[in-house]
Amino acid sequence: MVDSVLYDLGKALASLAAEKLKEEFTLLVGVRKEGEKLQENLKMIRSVLADAEKRELVEENVKCWLDLLKDVVYDIEDVLDDWTMETKANEGKPKHDDDQNDASTSSDRKENKVCFSSCISTPSSCSCFKPIKKVQNRHDIARRIEEINGRLDHIAKLKDKYKLQSVRGSDQPVTPQRLTTSFGEVKDLKAQIIIKQEVIETLLQPVQGTDGGSKIRFTSLVGMGGIGKTTIAKIVYNDANVKSHFDKLMWVCVSHSFNKMIVSKEILNSLRGNKSSDSEVLQQVLEEIHALIKGKRFLFVLDDVWTENYGDWNDIINSLSSCRPGSRVLVTTRKDEVAQAMKSNAIISVNVLPEKECLSLFQHFSFSRRGESECHDLESIAQEMAKRCKGLALAAETLGSAMAFKSTKREWEGVLKSNLWNFEDEKTGLLPALSLSYIDLPSPIKRCFACCSLFQKDQVMLKNDLVWLWMGLGLLGSKTVQNKRMEIVGEDYFNILVARSFFKKINDDERPWLEEDDFYGVKMHDIIHDFAQFLMKNEVLLLSEDGEAIDELIRTKIRHLTMVSRQSQLPTLGIVDLKSLQMLGIEAPNCELSDLHGVLSKLSSIRVLRIRSARMNVVPSGSISKLTHLRYVDFSKCWKLKELPESICDLFCLQTLNISGCSKLEKLPKRMGKLVNLRHLDNVGSAESLPKGMKGLSSLQTLSVCRLGQSQLDNHEFLGLGDLQNLNSLQGTFHLYGIKGGTVEVEEAEKAALQSKKGISFLELSFDDDDDTTDHDDVMNRMIHRLKVLDALKPHKDLEQLWINGYCGKSYARWISGDCLSNVKHLRFENCQPSLLPPLGTLPSLVSLGIFFMGRVTSMGEEFLGIEEKSYPPSSSSSSSSSYSFVAFPKLERLRFIFINEWETWADPKHDNNVQITNIMPSLSTLEIDYCGKLKSLPRFLTTCGKLQELRIIACPLIERSIKDGCEEHRWVSNIPSVTIC
Repeated sequence: MVDSVLYDLGKALASLAAEKLKEEFTLLVGVRKEGEKLQENLKMIRSVLADAEKRELVEENVKCWLDLLKDVVYDIEDVLDDWTMETKANEGKPKHDDDQNDASTSSDRKENKVCFSSCISTPSSCSCFKPIKKVQNRHDIARRIEEINGRLDHIAKLKDKYKLQSVRGSDQPVTPQRLTTSFGEVKDLKAQIIIKQEVIETLLQPVQGTDGGSKIRFTSLVGMGGIGKTTIAKIVYNDANVKSHFDKLMWVCVSHSFNKMIVSKEILNSLRGNKSSDSEVLQQVLEEIHALIKGKRFLFVLDDVWTENYGDWNDIINSLSSCRPGSRVLVTTRKDEVAQAMKSNAIISVNVLPEKECLSLFQHFSFSRRGESECHDLESIAQEMAKRCKGLALAAETLGSAMAFKSTKREWEGVLKSNLWNFEDEKTGLLPALSLSYIDLPSPIKRCFACCSLFQKDQVMLKNDLVWLWMGLGLLGSKTVQNKRMEIVGEDYFNILVARSFFKKINDDERPWLEEDDFYGVKMHDIIHDFAQFLMKNEVLLLSEDGEAIDELIRTKIRHLTMVSRQSQLPTLGIVDLKSLQMLGIEAPNCELSDLHGVLSKLSSIRVLRIRSARMNVVPSGSISKLTHLRYVDFSKCWKLKELPESICDLFCLQTLNISGCSKLEKLPKRMGKLVNLRHLDNVGSAESLPKGMKGLSSLQTLSVCRLGQSQLDNHEFLGLGDLQNLNSLQGTFHLYGIKGGTVEVEEAEKAALQSKKGISFLELSFDDDDDTTDHDDVMNRMIHRLKVLDALKPHKDLEQLWINGYCGKSYARWISGDCLSNVKHLRFENCQPSLLPPLGTLPSLVSLGIFFMGRVTSMGEEFLGIEEKSYPPSSSSSSSSSYSFVAFPKLERLRFIFINEWETWADPKHDNNVQITNIMPSLSTLEIDYCGKLKSLPRFLTTCGKLQELRIIACPLIERSIKDGCEEHRWVSNIPSVTIC
């Protein structure tokens, strides 16, 4: 497999060797000649990479050739990284004073920022090859380059032996297209509808008895991989009749590696509303399941079951035995033996799609953006391709998604004639259609896809996690590619993999907590995951529980190791060569990682270190600082971790640090300002007060939380509001906590310059006033100052989501209802003290609005709708022609009021000659009012909200009484499809 590392290396090092090696490596004995030789070898190899990519799946010798080349590439990356660090050391490390870490210092340091990707992509602008005053390891570097050249000589000769051809135009940049397709959007196919009805009838069959044996019945869907079993199960699971019939619905993907504890916790999490359990004792988990399911009728879907031993399920099934009769378990499996072993009451076979339906599915994806005449021209080719998909839904979907990117008939004919149609691995079940779709991916994206084999089957992969991983492994090129940040390039790659059906968006009901686009989650079909593992079989090792014996030859080639264990001890790490690893991932909630120092001290080439959900108390100071190649460190959910060593600040190349969920971690190292290449710090639920030295990290794009208010603690000086001034690269979500309302804070808020941070899409402003003064003048002055602070925190106009919490000013800043928030879609106020809400009805893009715990609000009327803002006509004329129409809350879909204790009236607007109110909340679909005990009635304008589908009123006794008594003003409520009043 050729990947982006190979491709970009060949492309860039040719230029690098020609220019920089000649110019700078003369300081090293013998390196100049070796550099010229390296240039020639890489030029020759680069010219045939595209041809090798197309042939690797069907020609074993070409795949072996590429494997040899990959081994060399990894070593070249290490050499270049070592050269970078040597250059940095000999040029002299810049002085970093935490108290003087200003923008200019940061800018100077940025010139020293070096990474392999930037060197090879823009060598003319990179500083890592400037003349070196002192070189301590020149002989070692020269020797390593000479050894690499010897290996490249051999590889270059093999290229001719295998007759690899030069292909022009293969290095064109990736230009992602916008294509939105999803299998979930396809209308149910007839074959699937028939099976769906059969499954539903089986699940809803009346209970024949009340004995324990009939309480739970099993139904199994059996069919080959990629045929659509999971799709049918999801259709059934989301059917309205099914949902209303069962009290509880649970879904667990089991896959190859059955683990009783994992399955049990998944069940428990579903029963608890996706609130995860901390217990790691199986008996405790099963007892809680037994208690929660008692007296309830459930549907439990076990997706992708492989284990044939029913005894493995005994404890789990017994824990469910307290259920109500009529409960059902729906199993999907590829094996008849599994269905028999599960003692299924009904076994339903899922066969391949009929040819006509397979064609329809293929065309849904491949023809979705084409005109009628173009579709007609491609019809015959489409029919032949669909026929070759052999009725497999996954094949039709994946290949159809790939063909959507083919613009000419000649390109379609080229795919139809490909010899990859003859490639099918009977042992692994790999599909020709999947291979063709993979080959058609742009070259840089192939490696990104293949690296997803690092994740477990059916694991939710978050967009940010993937992009940060790809970036850490050097798969996204330099800091900027085609004037795009690496993160934007990664997002483009991610979207292409979604559009081409390699990734599937997860359903909302599977992970309802995924609300923000930044944390957009996907999964891979298990066959696609198998394919990714096939591509990386000699490089990636995924271990669960006990280690396994592997071939000595493979042992030295493993570059990426992921270990997942719930045991107290990890599988032995001796099965791989640690010094060759570029990525090590450990997820071990019960493991203390007692020998972490010994492990880290051997990871000489590591780029990505992910230790998640482990019982890790400390990070070894001496060993972590020596991992000079590290780009990405992830310690998320290590809840016992209390501190990070100062030595972590010596990781010059570090780009991403994820410490989210490290709840006992109170502060970060003082010297964080040294991490001049740091681009992402995810600290949600972790250390929120930040060292003052971080104010100069102008490359920082992700800063999840910043808590103000602590000036100094244990000789730590913390970031203040004004210190945000130079952090103008911030992107995505930014939670700003602990905002004060004094005189000094007004100046600091102005310095913060939030309006210049155009990348922030979700902003939370949380105020923390601990003032207990009762003097009237002091109170009024403070309220005025708070208003000035809020006014100074005006965000950029591109903001999409805003939360304001704990604000105690006299009124709201005018920007809240102005053009500044014209793009805001989601808005929330919580624990704010002004008695009047701002005129939010004027916001043109607002989709959801939440008003929570507003203790002083007693009424809402025209000011809330924004009518007072619109009461003056556009012209100065006083004639009747100057009256104009106004739509309040034009796009609002969801409105929530919770705990507004003093709220009594929600008034209809008054008639105004200047303003003709044509509509109020025309898009409203959901209205929720909870614990507003004094509210007397609902406004009449709600009767005109034609899209209102759901009304929820909880603990509002006056409204509840009025509706239940059938008062005329509330009779319209009976027309709403879903009404909850209690």
